[in-house]
Amino acid sequence: MIFSKWLTPRRVDLLLGVAVTVAAVTGLTSWAVGTGWARWVTVIHALAGLSLLALAPAKLRGSVRTGLKRRRVTRWLSMLLGALVTATVVIGVLHATGLWHGVGYWSALWTHVLLAALLAPLVVWHIVSRPGRPRVTDLDRRTLVGGGVAVAAAGIAYGIQQLAVGDNRRFTGSHEIASFNPSEMPTTMWLNDRSPRVPASDWALTVAGNPVALEALHEKTRPLEADLDCTGGWWSRQSWDVVPLAELMPRLDRPTLEVTSLTGYSRLFPARDAANLYLAVGYNGEPLRRGHGAPVRLVAPGRRGFWWVKWVSQVEAINRPWWLQLPFPLE
Repeated sequence: MIFSKWLTPRRVDLLLGVAVTVAAVTGLTSWAVGTGWARWVTVIHALAGLSLLALAPAKLRGSVRTGLKRRRVTRWLSMLLGALVTATVVIGVLHATGLWHGVGYWSALWTHVLLAALLAPLVVWHIVSRPGRPRVTDLDRRTLVGGGVAVAAAGIAYGIQQLAVGDNRRFTGSHEIASFNPSEMPTTMWLNDRSPRVPASDWALTVAGNPVALEALHEKTRPLEADLDCTGGWWSRQSWDVVPLAELMPRLDRPTLEVTSLTGYSRLFPARDAANLYLAVGYNGEPLRRGHGAPVRLVAPGRRGFWWVKWVSQVEAINRPWWLQLPFPLE
C-alpha cells in the first residue's frame, strides 16, 4: 500500500496493536451477545480484522524483512505470530463469506476463536520484547492518516463481502441452517456437556420448588417463532411449543432466575425477563429430539445458544445477582 512507504515500524506496530485489541474485545462481545445492538460490535470487529490485512504490507516492509535476517529464537516466534494473525483473519473471512463452515463438529468460527486465543500471549510477548515501543508522540498526523486508510480499505472489503454473502446471515455473523426443519438442525454441546439418557417418563422437573408434570406443560404450550443463534456460527428459526416462565412463576420476590440442566449446566437470568423466557417441549408440532434438549429446554429469544439451557430439570428464583457468573460457562 502507498502509506507503507512513510509509516515507520513503530507507527505500524501501534496501529496493529490497536487493531488487535479492538478485534479481541469486539470479537468476544459479538460472540457472547445476541441482541440487536451487537450488530455494530460485529461490524467494528470485521473492520478491525480486515485492517490487519490492510496493514500487512507496511509490517512486511518495515519489520519482517529485517527480523528474518536475525538468527535467534525470537525470529521463529515472530514468524509464528504473523502466521497465526493471518490464519485467524483468513478463517474469519472464510466463515463470514460461507466459503468454509468447518469440519464435522468443529466449526470455522470455533477455529477462528481458538486461533485468536493462541494469539494473545504472542501479542503480549511481541509488545513487551520490542526495543522501540510505541510512544504517545507516534500518534501524529501520519499515524492517524495511515490508520484511516487501513480502515477505509477494510470498509471497502467488508462491503464487498456483505454483497457477496446476501441476507442469510444474522447480525452476529451466523449463517442460516434448517429453519422450520428441526430434523436437519445441528446438534451441538457446550464444551464438556453430555446428553443425558433419561426417558421422559422418569424426568423430574421442578419450578420454584414445585414439581411440574411434563403432561401439564404440553397442555399449556403455544407456538413461538424464535431464532436459535449458536456460537458455532449458525442460526436456525423454529416454531417452538412453549410455556412462558412468567406463567409458571407468577410471583417473583427475588432478583434472579437460575435455570439448571440435568447435566449440572446452569445460567442466571434477571427475574424481570421471566416473560421473555420459555420452557419448550417441542418444535413445529413435534416433540424435541434428545440432542436438542428433550424433553424440556429453555428458549431465550435474543440470547446466544449457550443461554438456551437444554434438559432443564430445575428453575429457581435466587438472591444472587444474575450478572455474578462467567460470561462463558466452563462446564
